[in-house]
Amino acid sequence: DAELLLVGSKPTDEVKALASADVQVTGYVSDAALIAYYQSVGVAVAPMRFGAGVKGKVIEALHHGLPLVTTSVGTQGLDGLEEIIPVSDDAQVIAHAIVRLMQDDDYWRVVASGGRKYADARFSRAALRRVFEQDITP
Repeated sequence: DAELLLVGSKPTDEVKALASADVQVTGYVSDAALIAYYQSVGVAVAPMRFGAGVKGKVIEALHHGLPLVTTSVGTQGLDGLEEIIPVSDDAQVIAHAIVRLMQDDDYWRVVASGGRKYADARFSRAALRRVFEQDITP
């Protein structure tokens, strides 16, 4: 009984073909629309298969206070994140994690809170300020 939103620019024809009554493929959305999605959905999923460096979409989802499920690629450069959120490269494990987050309110709160704290500790303005203060002598 869930709707899947595939939000992102330039979906492939293969992804577009997934559209149905329960699967919405948006293509590009504005920043305002993306924020609205973050405010209205229950779980963010980043099933990334390739990429390099820290993934902005992972940090963004955590910043918005959503529990996140991702792959090992989604956690690259984010030490310790796999201890806070569900991470797997196995589709069945990812599916089970999503269902658990949707059905278990306590687990949802733990993962959402842990992810938000992780993002705030490393990627907030206060975190940036701490980095600069380490190198600036008053």
